[in-house]
Amino acid sequence: MKRNTLSNFIKFLIIALSMLFFVFPLYWMASMAFKPETDWASFPPKLIPNPVTLDNFYKGLFTMGGLQGIFDSFIIAGSNMILSLIVGGLAGYGLSRYKGGRNIAFFILSQRFAPPIVFTLAFFTMFSLMNLLDTHIAVIIAHLTFNIPFAVWLMKSFFDGIPKDLEESAMVDGCSPLGAFIRVVLPVSLPGIIATAVMLFMFSWNEFLIQLFLTRSAVKPLPTLIPRFYGGHDILYGVVCAVALFASIPPIVIVAIFHKYLVRGLTMGYVKG
Repeated sequence: MKRNTLSNFIKFLIIALSMLFFVFPLYWMASMAFKPETDWASFPPKLIPNPVTLDNFYKGLFTMGGLQGIFDSFIIAGSNMILSLIVGGLAGYGLSRYKGGRNIAFFILSQRFAPPIVFTLAFFTMFSLMNLLDTHIAVIIAHLTFNIPFAVWLMKSFFDGIPKDLEESAMVDGCSPLGAFIRVVLPVSLPGIIATAVMLFMFSWNEFLIQLFLTRSAVKPLPTLIPRFYGGHDILYGVVCAVALFASIPPIVIVAIFHKYLVRGLTMGYVKG
């Protein structure tokens, strides 16, 4: 009995320390966002902001272009998510239902094996010649190159878990193949679609390297805007943490809303009909 109690205590202690290790940087970012400039580098550091200020949020969002960064990131991530879902969903369904699809799907996924910097330099040259640098279109197209392969592979695994008998029954009742796909397959695969959409959004929302190369001043996504928050002699740590905290809200909210679909969707491809 004592051994079990000691074992459970050790497990709890390990879990608690692990949680503290991963959660503390987030807490420190949040606390820095509400600290006045005089407390950014105070020693000993203040764990709890006192006094609390909202100046960092005002400077980051309104004075230094944080709102534009949020707007640009939403355009890029949202457009990329929708386009990747449409193309990836149709391609994944076709590869799932026809022979030889597995090999083709693996070839499509292999497009993500190369380092992003290889494609980034090529995109920079191509979009420079097309006068598309520093535009939303350039970043969206570039993000599609690594989001579509992921969407195809993931959606194919979801469709593999849906029995073909459902579509055949719908076609016997008069549906066309496209009608069976829209009326039968899509509703059944909704958890997988939502899980894929959330991951595609977060991939595009957090991507840094490609956006750094393809944007300048007209388009300022959050991942490339936040590193520009510096003063005459030092980094504006409070402003950086304030905008970073604000930028982390959309992914957290999306995951909180759709977490049930994420669990169902990510396990969907492992269940065969």
